[in-house]
This record gives sequence, structure tokens and C-alpha cells, in this order.
Amino acid sequence: MAMTSANTVFVYGSLLSDDVVRVLLNRIPRTAPAILNGYHRFSIKGRVYPAIIPVENNKVTGRVLSGLSAMELDILDTYEAEEYDKRTVDVSLLVCLLSKYY
Repeated sequence: MAMTSANTVFVYGSLLSDDVVRVLLNRIPRTAPAILNGYHRFSIKGRVYPAIIPVENNKVTGRVLSGLSAMELDILDTYEAEEYDKRTVDVSLLVCLLSKYY
């Protein structure tokens, strides 16, 4: 499956919840579990949401939301507000292969 960074985002906090995404976008976009290598997720004192920072030999588990429209990206940016720094990162998709056994 080919995805471009223009319509794809990696999420690791409240946007992991289908309920939150559905309320924001009125749908659940295509998703795939993913790993962001070289980062560490941590709690922020007094906040209900996590943050990530670059840390060698660490990884953050999250998921990729793909097939997003420009309007949906704007909605997600507004939801996250100014408390995050949007960056282009490389993630590893976790692919689950299902096989039928007889």
C-alpha cells in the first residue's frame, strides 16, 4: 500500500482511540499499527496527554492514519493545537499477515 506523507499521520496519544477520531472526522480512516524508532513517549506532569522526544534506542508504538483529506488534516491540527510540533518522521508499519489453515 503506497502512502504519501501529505495524507498520512502517525499518532501516539488520544488519537489512538477510534472514538476520538470518529468524533473529530465523522469517520475512521485507514489505519495501521506502527513504530516510531528513536523516540521516547512520556507523561507530562499535570497533563492528560503524552509527549515524545528523540531518544536513541527507544521506540514509540502508535498507528498511522492514512487517506486523510486536507480538511481532515486541518481538523487534527486544530485538535492538537499549538502544544505539539508537527514533523516529518519515518515509521515502521507493523503488518499482520493472516493465513487460512485447513
